[in-house]
Amino acid sequence: MSTQAHAALDPVGATWNGPGRSINYTFTGDGSRGVVLLISGLGMQRIEWPSEFIDAIQRAGYRTLLADNRDCGGTDVVGDDAYALADMAGDLVALLDGLGLDRVHVVGMSMGGMLAQHLALQAPERCLSLTSIMSTTGRRGVGRPHDQAKWIFTTPTPAAPQEAFVDYAVRSHRSIAGERYVDEPHARAVAEQVFARGPRPDGTARQLAAIQADGDRSERLATLTLPTLVVHGDADSMIDVSGGEDTAAAVPGARLVIVPELGHSIPRELSAELAAILVEHFAEASA
Repeated sequence: MSTQAHAALDPVGATWNGPGRSINYTFTGDGSRGVVLLISGLGMQRIEWPSEFIDAIQRAGYRTLLADNRDCGGTDVVGDDAYALADMAGDLVALLDGLGLDRVHVVGMSMGGMLAQHLALQAPERCLSLTSIMSTTGRRGVGRPHDQAKWIFTTPTPAAPQEAFVDYAVRSHRSIAGERYVDEPHARAVAEQVFARGPRPDGTARQLAAIQADGDRSERLATLTLPTLVVHGDADSMIDVSGGEDTAAAVPGARLVIVPELGHSIPRELSAELAAILVEHFAEASA
């Protein structure tokens, strides 16, 4: 199934308008086991989640909610010039309110994992479970990028033309996907779809500033009592595996799964296996 053909990854999606917020999202699936909120990473549009990963979660009986974060894709928030990760998590709580969703399984990838942590800290009563994928606590000295990925933080994403944007995206993919899971044709196809929706490199820079200003969340994470799963690859060059280890150590009772040879992305061929780990976690949390 192509990315464009997948209902959850519909490039148009729906828009929820709240006070000062216009959030682009999709809410799909017909399962009755609950709702899974998938939170995207730095500069990552909601359409970049693998369709195979979403399919596996939906086949297990869950509905999926995906939204563009503020300053990305089709989402806009008043006063975007400067904001914190806590503000971005607040956008998602507002979306849950707007859609009438009480409690959800919260899953975040990379920066999305940081937002998932903030959401759980802000509104633990809204979270059935927490899953932090390829993320970190913000504590200095852990989760640091490897040399091969550092260029991504110092090289601005080209907004145009399409060829330059796509080439940048493919180069980024090569740097962070992990040697075993590099898939340049798929990375190129996804980048073309992202470009069609409109890249927002200035927004990515502001998101990065919010990450850098956030600080260490370890002490706050130690107060969580939610069922928590931490997933990380041992070949992650964007956020070193020590970030995942530190997250699991910070949250009482958290389960840590380290995936061999996995980099900083969810490969299509590993999507079903990773989704199965999450689905087991959701079931245990609900029980």
